[in-house]
Amino acid sequence: MRRARGTAAAAAGIAVLALALAGCGGTVAEPTADEQFAQAEELYFAYREATNGVLAVIDDGPWKVEGYGMTPSGAGCGDGWKFDLGRSTAIDPADIPAVRTAVVDHLTDAGFEVEGMDLGDAENGSEDVIVREQGVYSLLMVTFVADGSVLVTATTPCTAGDRFALSDRLFGENALPGQGYLPTEESPSDPLFFGITPGQPQSSPAG
Repeated sequence: MRRARGTAAAAAGIAVLALALAGCGGTVAEPTADEQFAQAEELYFAYREATNGVLAVIDDGPWKVEGYGMTPSGAGCGDGWKFDLGRSTAIDPADIPAVRTAVVDHLTDAGFEVEGMDLGDAENGSEDVIVREQGVYSLLMVTFVADGSVLVTATTPCTAGDRFALSDRLFGENALPGQGYLPTEESPSDPLFFGITPGQPQSSPAG
């Protein structure tokens, strides 16, 4: 393990954004390998801490990992990269209105402007809490399904740099993140880490 850090309040991570990001479409020079790694680390902890704050409002976990959130993605970023994650769980359907309100209040208190979207009816539809292009997020979506299923997805803004070089720094050339090195389920209170040590998987037991 290269570094571990406990989760913190959502607002604590947002302040580092100005230091962590250089827009992919801008004129900022591409960072050196060390600069890129440092920027990625700051961004990673900031968006994970903010997202774990949201998860904790909904359920203590463990949550099922739908995409761990540490692998740099180039989708929609041109020559740059971003982080994205997915988490899912289930709560009592009767609790959805109160929990959704608690999520909105938490995000608002953290300084985000929040949107909502409802699809379908109360028995078969879903209700979303959405943050777009603010702070550590290009998109945060919390989806409450009528049956009690909850899905949280979070995507950071695009950042300049070589995602392949960053991935090599994070995982090593022979340590693929899909081969047991990252957790398959996780609780919001679990310590965060950035990068893995080949031969020492960080994974939790499969559900």
